Parts: sequence; structure tokens; C-alpha cells
Amino acid sequence: MVRRIFQALVDNVPRLYKPLWKLWYNLAARMDGASFELRFMNFGFASLQDGGKTMALDPADEKHRWCIQLYIHALAGDAVEGKDMLEVGCGRGGGAAALMTYARPATLAAMDLSSTAIAMAREHIRVSGLTFIEGSADHLPFPDGSFDAVLNVESSHCYPSVPAFLAEVGRVLRPGGRFYYADFRPVADYDTWKSQIAGAGLRLVEEVDIRPNVLRALDLDSDRKRQLIQSTTPRPLRGAFETFACVAGSENYLSLKEGRWVYVRFVMEKTGA
Repeated sequence: MVRRIFQALVDNVPRLYKPLWKLWYNLAARMDGASFELRFMNFGFASLQDGGKTMALDPADEKHRWCIQLYIHALAGDAVEGKDMLEVGCGRGGGAAALMTYARPATLAAMDLSSTAIAMAREHIRVSGLTFIEGSADHLPFPDGSFDAVLNVESSHCYPSVPAFLAEVGRVLRPGGRFYYADFRPVADYDTWKSQIAGAGLRLVEEVDIRPNVLRALDLDSDRKRQLIQSTTPRPLRGAFETFACVAGSENYLSLKEGRWVYVRFVMEKTGA
């Protein structure tokens, strides 16, 4: 039953977004309680050489390496140190905390639809310059031209209107500001996604297929994710959460591995005065 509900979410994202995706993410946010071990929800990124590592990490962050590497890779080597930054779809805030440590923006507003996730992030993460805000991606609660950089990692696939989201990104960016964007889509939806990006009014700077790197990270991290799910999730929900987390062998993992999904990183820039 839970697996069927999850598949209904995937298949009917726009229509079911508000009532069910918010419920799903709030449920996911409650699963590990006070331990806050499930602070990252992305698939991860790994190099195809040298054991997959792309950066030096603090020892305490090592267990979250692959998820952190996706956040830093999404920035495409650009420096955001000293800039005002927004993350849309921050989940429980693990990525936002990593950005403050390793990318060092001056300020970071981390926003998510899930009230439970935002409450957990506020409770567990306290970093100067980092704020957590509840809000919707298609109605960003910020004035025009608020940010030098906007980041969106593995979140927009469940938005009801990607064009509305992209328009909001353009609105809150300052001229010359950049949008860093990494996500997946079914192959059948890729042309539509590219058309949405082309119509966003932002200059496309870079487009990179990172599916092999994401798959490598999933292979390296699946045992840890499976153990966490087994230790924090009631037995009837474990299969659905393994699919959600793209654990090796799950439906979502096979969609990525067999090429039914694409996973792409984009960089876009706001031009004009």
C-alpha cells in the first residue's frame, strides 16, 4: 500500500503536490526523531576515479560525504564566498549547513515547503548567517533582487509548476547572479524540461550530465542509507523509503541505472541591468 501511494506521488506530481508531497516530506522528516541522522535527502555525487572523493571534509562530515559533494559540485566551481545566497528546497538543512562550512556565503536563506523539516533544521542547526524559512517554490517570500546566487538540488521534480518556480528564481536574483540547479527527470520529460529552462529568461551557462556520478555515489552510499532506514523506519514503510532514497536495487535506482531517467546539472545567469 505504501509503495503504491509513493508511486502515485511520482506519477501525479502536479495534481497531488500540495496535499501529498508536503505530507510525505513531513512524514520523512519525523522518521529519525531526535537523532537527526537523516539530515540529507539527495542521491549524492562521486568522482568516477580515486574512490569517488572530490574534496576534503571535516571528519564529522565524512559519513555524509556523497551528499555534501553533490551540493558543492552543483556550484560548478564558482566562488560564492561573501555572497547572499538562497537555497530552495533545503529539506532538513544538512546541505545548507555544509554550504556555510565549505562554500562560505555571507548569508544563506534556506527554504522548504515542509514545516516539520524547517522546525527540525532550526532546532539542530545554528550557524551565523544561515536562516531557515518555510515557503513555496512558486511564491518565494523575498523581494526582487535579493540574492547573488540561488541553489536548487534534487527538489524541482515535485513542483507543480517548474516555469513558475524558474520565474521566481529570475525575480529574486540580482543582475549577474547565478542559478545552480541539479535534478533528475524521466527521459520522456527531458525535452519539456529543457523548454521550460529555455523560457525562463536566464542565460544558460552550462549543462552537464552527471548521471554516472550520481549512480557511483548511490552505489557507495546505499548500504549506509539502507541501515539508516531499517533503524529509523517502521517495517511497512521501509520499501517505500528505500525507493525514495534511491537505494541500490530500488525502483528509482533502476530507473536511473537503466537510463530511463536523466540527471543533469545546470548553471544559469541573470543578465541585464
